[in-house]
Amino acid sequence: MWISGDDHSHDQPGAPLVRWSTNSEIVAMDGVNLATSTAAPNVGNLSVTKSSRVHIGPKFVSVTQNLQNTEVVKDMPFPVYVWYIMKNSSRAEKLCCLVALLVLITCVTLIVFFAVQATNNPEDYIDIDPHEWNISREMWLAQNFSGIATTERFDPLRLVIIQHTVSPECPRFVLCAAELRTMQSWYIKYYNYDIPYNFIIGNDGRVYEGRGWGKPGAHALIYNRCSLGIGFIGDYREELTAHSRVTELQIKRAKMLLEEGVKRGFLDMDYSVLGAKDLIETASPGSNLYNAIREWEHYDHSNKWRNKTCEEMYGFPPVS
Repeated sequence: MWISGDDHSHDQPGAPLVRWSTNSEIVAMDGVNLATSTAAPNVGNLSVTKSSRVHIGPKFVSVTQNLQNTEVVKDMPFPVYVWYIMKNSSRAEKLCCLVALLVLITCVTLIVFFAVQATNNPEDYIDIDPHEWNISREMWLAQNFSGIATTERFDPLRLVIIQHTVSPECPRFVLCAAELRTMQSWYIKYYNYDIPYNFIIGNDGRVYEGRGWGKPGAHALIYNRCSLGIGFIGDYREELTAHSRVTELQIKRAKMLLEEGVKRGFLDMDYSVLGAKDLIETASPGSNLYNAIREWEHYDHSNKWRNKTCEEMYGFPPVS
């Protein structure tokens, strides 16, 4: 047993030799080796299968989660890794992941949608035919312009004059409408009058209202008051490298317009069709278009109206 006393009791005669050390491997008491101290066990890997109670040291613990070596998880393909995480997640965690995924998909979809909308040509959304074929001034957004006199004195008209506009082609409604607005603005700015044609035929095959029925044009000098002026958008001179080609649809719509004029009483049933070059010094309507209208039923091959005034055309005395 231990002898009470000061710290130097081991110096007394007959006292047992004792080595005091907290880190000693062997403890000697009364000359007898009592025990060998060992370090606490270190568990590096533990594999448990189908067990709810595991004895580790002085305690029993319950194992409720499967543990795997981190190297195995690290080497998993990404889809397998995601499946593994989802499989071993709680229901609340799975729900949160699902909501986050739905939000992400929605955001990506909206970003792609608006990106596509931004890159699309805005003409795609307004190139919708607002009418089967006959486009009013309101439809192509013409400027209001007053001061156009009527031609009631010469109704119904007996002469139709075909011309070309010598302007860029417009294969779509929105382009034709824009071209007409540009054309109208130019005439108003430099000549102080409205677009000169009564009607304009676009390369899209639509008929656009210019000055319309019952109003004189500004397209053929002395014949303006007693003729219907129709302009075809484009430059139809065949001698040009890049000239416009008149289409069957354009011809068809022009004839539909003339038939409507007859039905509404604005055109005489026996009206004559001429190119502007038949009456005045000009290259209009271009040889390509000119050759086409010469095939029309109402084309006047005799050119009986050349050098006649409107009054002479209708048998009225000349205006003094």
